[in-house]
Amino acid sequence: MLGEQHTPPYTPYESPTPSPLPDIRPPTERKEEPPRGLPGRVKLLTILFLIVCLLAGGAFFLLQIWHGSSPASGGQNLAQAPAKPWCASPQGLSANFTGFGITGLSSHDVWSIGAGIMHWDGSKWSVSFRPLSAQLVLRNIVEITPDNIWAVGEQLTNGFASHPFTVHYDGKNWSVLTAPDGAPGGKNTLVAVSGTASDNVWAVGFQVPTRGPLSSLIEHWDGKRWTIVKHPEPVNGLQFTSVKALASNDVWAVGYGSVLRSGKSVNQPVIERWNGQGWNPVASPDLTPSGGGTLYAIDGSSSSNLWAVGSASNRLLSEHWDGQSWKIIDTPAVPPDNSNWLASVAVSSSGSVWVVGRVRDGSNAFQPFIGHWDGHQWQMLQDTADNAGELDQIAQIDGQFWIVGIPRSSGGHAFIHVLCP
Repeated sequence: MLGEQHTPPYTPYESPTPSPLPDIRPPTERKEEPPRGLPGRVKLLTILFLIVCLLAGGAFFLLQIWHGSSPASGGQNLAQAPAKPWCASPQGLSANFTGFGITGLSSHDVWSIGAGIMHWDGSKWSVSFRPLSAQLVLRNIVEITPDNIWAVGEQLTNGFASHPFTVHYDGKNWSVLTAPDGAPGGKNTLVAVSGTASDNVWAVGFQVPTRGPLSSLIEHWDGKRWTIVKHPEPVNGLQFTSVKALASNDVWAVGYGSVLRSGKSVNQPVIERWNGQGWNPVASPDLTPSGGGTLYAIDGSSSSNLWAVGSASNRLLSEHWDGQSWKIIDTPAVPPDNSNWLASVAVSSSGSVWVVGRVRDGSNAFQPFIGHWDGHQWQMLQDTADNAGELDQIAQIDGQFWIVGIPRSSGGHAFIHVLCP
């Protein structure tokens, strides 16, 4: 069994003295109050229902409903939240699970990435790929087809230098494939991968030369080799954190970098798009006046329905692309709004959007965050039965949504659960 490695899917590279962001808190959103004074019969039925749920084991409970912005703020999906959204994990799903990232096309064909790569066949996890060296660090995985799976990361050395690391599964075997350094002799890291075909795979990350500033890195697999693709650097210290390929001429990458505002360095999200000929920046909301922001993940069902998530001034951040422009969709304000972020987003073909991440509670401890957008409002859900401390990724797999994260208690298996809408 692989050893535990509770590393988030993306760890931002920071300089030794990063500039702190000001703590600017938005107004608290109104929370819908539950009805009071229910008749005794309804109370009794409610108690019986809760007992049944507890006996079922592993259920999630809807705790609060948060009203977001109106459809005019950018939301265009009208799908309603499922009446019974959560189901218990399949038997044995948590046993021997060690990953922090997940991908799959079928509930009987799921791949997890962590200290190595593991496969779920519907009944058990098994080790599929184990790095030969601890210096090979895996960071992200995508299953394009059952015989076309990619994982990317970083090959460390005994010094500062590192190299992009990619490994490919052809349905039978894993093969390590060399990817070029963007900064020879420096640090070169791939943190995310996406693709649509055997000759259209994209990986993004960052590079740090031996002398000079940090910058972003984009590489493309054309079916034969990895090549570095030039792209704009609209901000300083750009780091790409996520990539989503929709077609050979429609690929999106998100991340963040810094800009100067009133003599201070402030983070600003960056979104770029590949149109088949080149990469171009796409305008996104300017977050620098309110303290800056970052994007950590992107997903979408089409070129007119994309979502990107992250953090803005320690608050949860979500943005929506409707085919014309990116707009911020107000997310729940979770007091004390300190170190809150969204790490991942999954968008279904029906337009339903799920996000996961973490929030810091009043006792200064991290709690998992799960949110659902139905086109009009957010529903906030929390895990009350399992052992999640923070959530790293949510992925749509065969009509279900699989969630992985870090356990609240040390020494336990990484958290994994399934949403069955």
